[in-house]
Amino acid sequence: MTALAPIEFICPACRSPVEAKDGAYRCGPCNRDFPVLFGIPDFRLGGDQYLSLEDERAKAGKLHAYALDHDFASLVAFYYSITDDVPDRLAQHFTNYVMGAADRAAPAMHFLAPAGGRSLLDLGCGSGGALVAAKDGFERRTGVDIALRWLVIAQKRLKDLGFEALLVCADAEALPFRDQLFSHVMASDLLENTRSPDAAMRESGRVMEQSGRLYVSSSNRRWVGPHPATGVWAAGLVPAGLRSNMLNRRHGVDILRAVSFVSPGSVRRMAKSAGLRQVDRRPLEFDASGLKGRSRLFRFAAGLYSGLAKVPLLRTVLVVAGPVFQSLFVKEEAS
Repeated sequence: MTALAPIEFICPACRSPVEAKDGAYRCGPCNRDFPVLFGIPDFRLGGDQYLSLEDERAKAGKLHAYALDHDFASLVAFYYSITDDVPDRLAQHFTNYVMGAADRAAPAMHFLAPAGGRSLLDLGCGSGGALVAAKDGFERRTGVDIALRWLVIAQKRLKDLGFEALLVCADAEALPFRDQLFSHVMASDLLENTRSPDAAMRESGRVMEQSGRLYVSSSNRRWVGPHPATGVWAAGLVPAGLRSNMLNRRHGVDILRAVSFVSPGSVRRMAKSAGLRQVDRRPLEFDASGLKGRSRLFRFAAGLYSGLAKVPLLRTVLVVAGPVFQSLFVKEEAS
């Protein structure tokens, strides 16, 4: 197999080539500089929906300094100790979620690329779980997240495990990659966490090669039961103001304030507009790591849900109206 050439970045604003210079990347036409922080190129045009660019970089710096003398598990615990908008009652649940990310990503990775592939882009890679799950299946693995703080955590996970992947800080709606660079793209729990799911889908399609494959998973806006992370019922259907009041009463903060709820139908329509054809969709089953620390009732409901998801007719119903779904798309050949 021919070795893949190193990735040459482009400006996410004007898509011109950028030049590596003095520890940064320079876009001449835009007159922009994109720094490299903690070994991670930062191509963001603005901050995420939770922290300003300056505050976020400062938090990433604290995590990087802490990681120098601590292991991955300790770093995750430290992250939640300095994160004010995660209530104590949810911090352990989120910690379990992060620690189990690699095991949770394995079935999705098999769904996306059962025989592996040439190059993987994990959009919204978070703590790097999917990159770990893909370690033996791809010649090149690239993780992107808009949160530099989470890339620092992913960097520590990869380092502790002794293997490498390219980590890039960027917005999924404005990627610093040329067209048709990746054979596979993973967007697990991504679209609902972007300002514009449509734009993120278009960018996913742009950077995929012809016949490339895209995996998408998301919470379902049409689900009337409890939201998997927060427990709020019909979270995607109730008005935003009412949902915010419910979350503030329950958790002391509106954890879903930046979420853009989507449905299987809306994701399929966005993908079609981006030149992608849906080839499969199914309910997303709960994994063991996601049940750790949950109530007995929640574990029972999750087990019942997983059983129903195996029944063909009920599987279709659960895709449309269940809590979480996953879809697979292929990029159509250019006409």
